[in-house]
Amino acid sequence: MNERNWGGKRKGAGRKKGNTVYKTISVSLPESELEILQEAAKRQNMTVSRFISKYLRLDTAAQIKKELENSSLNDNFRSVSD
Repeated sequence: MNERNWGGKRKGAGRKKGNTVYKTISVSLPESELEILQEAAKRQNMTVSRFISKYLRLDTAAQIKKELENSSLNDNFRSVSD
């Protein structure tokens, strides 16, 4: 019997799932603007998605929102336990 042991599904193989859930959006741009966006992302060695997130500072906004939510939860917990 000539069994080969490569390819197919293997336990522990593949990219590990992260904690971040990604959603897809659609954006319509004129072709000239899309080319500019793609070139700018390429110059920064980024995907277009990462480029947009970075330059709109969405990662910073998300972190601030998370900290505020945690702060509010802690404040509510303190007022209940006092």
